[in-house]
Amino acid sequence: MFEFDGSLAELKGFELKRRGELKIIKIFQQQVFHYFLNGDSLDSCYQSVGDVANYWLDILFTQGEDLEDDELMELISENKSMSKTLEEYGNQKSTSISTARRLAELLGQDMVKDKGLNCKMVIAAKPEGAPVTERAIPVAVFQMEEAVQRYYLRRWCKDPSMTDFDIRGIVDWQYYITRLGRCVCVCV
Repeated sequence: MFEFDGSLAELKGFELKRRGELKIIKIFQQQVFHYFLNGDSLDSCYQSVGDVANYWLDILFTQGEDLEDDELMELISENKSMSKTLEEYGNQKSTSISTARRLAELLGQDMVKDKGLNCKMVIAAKPEGAPVTERAIPVAVFQMEEAVQRYYLRRWCKDPSMTDFDIRGIVDWQYYITRLGRCVCVCV
């Protein structure tokens, strides 16, 4: 449903207002509905929507080559809040729990002791074959000094010989392509 100013008011089942969803998915879904209104036939409408989907998929297929690192990070990082303290989760596994544990390693236990911890993460391609929960990397590591960044990325990716510390070489691009692709299939 659209407001009088042209903004989207509410769409059940879509991620536009969900806090933890990837920004690239939110932007795609917001744009796609405006593009459904373009065209004067069903074919031209689908072409218009397809162009939007291709634009966002191209960003992922090219690993954000035309974007600054911070813009790319903003599009693909996930932001989740933990409702309990890290200790209360025990041995449970999730991307946010892995991120919180890694933030504790990186920043100290005091930084993750309270409820409501905000876990901002990206999903790494390594360790290969590991579940997504074990490949969650806190975004905070990319803001650390180079030596600290290298130490933790090698450790968390389980690759002591790692030499590429550019976000584009670390991210699991297929994971993000699949995530966005699921939304493209639903919308188009």
